[in-house]
Amino acid sequence: MARACRGLVGVLTCAIIACASLGAEEPKPSVEKLIAQLAASEVGARREAAYQLGKMGVAAKPAVPALIKALQDQDKQVWTLSISTLADLGPEAREAIPVLVEALSGNRGGRGGRDRERQQTMLRTAYALSRIGAEAIPPLIAALNSADSSTRAGAARALGGLGAAAKEAIPALTANLGHADIFVREESIAALAQIGPAAVEPARKALTEKDPLQRAGAALTLARLGASAQAAESDVATLLNSEKDSVVRAATLTALAKISSDPAKTVLVLVAAVKDDSEPIRHAAINAIAGTKTLRRPAVAPLAALLKDDNLLTRQRAAHALGRLGPDALDALPALLHATGAAQGEPPFADALAQIGPAALPALLAALKESDAKTSAWILHALRGFGAPAVPVLLETLKQPNSAQRIAAAGALGAMGRDAGSAAPVLFGLAESADAGTQAAALRALVALSADRARLKPLLQAALQNPAPDLRKAGNAGLASIGEAAALDQDGLLVLLGDDDPAARLAAVQAAGQLGEKGAAAVPVLIAKLDDPTMQMAVFEALGKMGVASLPALPRMLEIAQPGANDIRAATLIAATGMGRGATAALPLIYGGVRDASPEVRVPALLALASVESDEGKILPVLFTTLKDEMGRARRAAAQALMRFGDRARPAVPGLVAMLERENDRPVALEALKAIGMNEVPELLKVLAVKDPKTRVFACDTLATLGPAAKDAAPRLRELINGQPPAVQEAARAALAKIERPPAP
Repeated sequence: MARACRGLVGVLTCAIIACASLGAEEPKPSVEKLIAQLAASEVGARREAAYQLGKMGVAAKPAVPALIKALQDQDKQVWTLSISTLADLGPEAREAIPVLVEALSGNRGGRGGRDRERQQTMLRTAYALSRIGAEAIPPLIAALNSADSSTRAGAARALGGLGAAAKEAIPALTANLGHADIFVREESIAALAQIGPAAVEPARKALTEKDPLQRAGAALTLARLGASAQAAESDVATLLNSEKDSVVRAATLTALAKISSDPAKTVLVLVAAVKDDSEPIRHAAINAIAGTKTLRRPAVAPLAALLKDDNLLTRQRAAHALGRLGPDALDALPALLHATGAAQGEPPFADALAQIGPAALPALLAALKESDAKTSAWILHALRGFGAPAVPVLLETLKQPNSAQRIAAAGALGAMGRDAGSAAPVLFGLAESADAGTQAAALRALVALSADRARLKPLLQAALQNPAPDLRKAGNAGLASIGEAAALDQDGLLVLLGDDDPAARLAAVQAAGQLGEKGAAAVPVLIAKLDDPTMQMAVFEALGKMGVASLPALPRMLEIAQPGANDIRAATLIAATGMGRGATAALPLIYGGVRDASPEVRVPALLALASVESDEGKILPVLFTTLKDEMGRARRAAAQALMRFGDRARPAVPGLVAMLERENDRPVALEALKAIGMNEVPELLKVLAVKDPKTRVFACDTLATLGPAAKDAAPRLRELINGQPPAVQEAARAALAKIERPPAP
């Protein structure tokens, strides 16, 4: 080789050979080696073996026994890779059939696991069996009679995957249409549909079974078979006319829609069912119309006719059904507009207009231009549901001379939120120059749109000085909503707390919280609002930000919190923390919360304990113990609470040092140690062992402050001078310099 590499040509030749050697692929492991590796004690080795076997295709056939054994592996990845390889081997993995059939129960590796994991196990196992093929059919048919529901469902899923080849399973699958477990029924229906036309006649016969579930399952099977089951249409229609059970009737409606040979006739049956008093039947009828392409347009006219029915519920159901048809229901728009107007824009009608989509907008705009104030209100309300496509229509309305229409249009734009962002320039123009009512509506809309704050804030502040009450109210509400509570006057805030508009009241409550103790004048009003369920949580949160000013509210807060939900108890504890030592009435709630199993309650309880309890002899032992708690959020809350006690919390140092080993605990534990102070060299040596560079720097800096008293740490500090991040090395050198400095002469 040395001779070959002499001279320029030789060197180039050797370089090419070397590159070729470097680029050569490593030899692939043998099947035998991978089989052995699949039984290794180290999980990573088993995962790699299963992965490599999966890449080998049919060459992995000798590994089938090992792969079968690997299905008992407790590691999810090993199991998943192994069963996928068996599936890929198809008929070559027939040896695995008995084990796979047994595994359809979903108990991977002999363990139950969660429902979702069990289901995923069953589905993967069923897929593998369907890939193995025809030899799996007899044991799968037997599994359809298993006492275990998951096994039955899995067997049905596997047989469905085999398609027409599994037609001998039809009798057993049909029998399972009436099984008590809905999962078994659904998988049996799906399997029969996948097997195909051979299932039509058995399903047709099952329509006459005594068990209602079996009749319903038979109807749904025919629905899934679709056009191939048209021969059963008359049987389904007969059952629909005679059936009393609502579940079965709903299933027959679904089937009729899918197998019908006469859409016009079927539509009349389905539209009549839209009027039914039974909700399952109405839903089935509407879903059948909306979900069957051939029925959608024929259904429009009869549904539109129902919009004139004397019964309001019937009109609402017809509107809902038309909405489900979307743009296909455009021909019903005149009737729907009339019905929506008569109902003053009630949601079922307005929602239907929005579902028809942008194609309905021209008609709405035309109606809007010809409307009076009362009519325009519901049209503008309906336009909200369209979102961004309706913005041009609403912008056109903002240009109208009619103030009421402009105000309603601005309100509709505001209700759309960010979807109406393109309307901001026009709204700013109205907020600066229009009449007071329109200005107020424009300001409210701009706040809802999260418009340019720098431009909006001066307009809101100017509104506070306007003599028009509605405009002043809009200014107050807007400033509260954008977090400028300090700009509000107390009178304006109190007025806003009693506003008719829920959004304005909420903004006022939040603003009171932003003011902190300066919002004390609002506390009596907030106490009264604690009994309003729509505002309660917001009021609790606001009081929690007001410190000692909210003390008068504490008795009522405690009354509500004692039997209350976790979020209310937590909010009360947070409020008590801000109230400090004056909140002693909350101590029973606090001590109960410290023992609570929920971190949502326990964490604020620990913080409240440190703030409210005056006896440190009661506080500190609780916090010291909690540093060792299994609940991470509780440990971190205890560390945070200990900061206020300074060197009086020194007994907590070992617990805080232990927390440094946990990445999530480290930041708060480190801050607590800084606040408490450390002078114990053995504990600081433990801190030096933590891998985090910032933590090691802290330990070095603290040892430096101890000077020669920290001489026992010098050997470890010398080790840190090399091979560490620069910050650690520098801190270690500085510490050594102070520890080893010669004594003063």
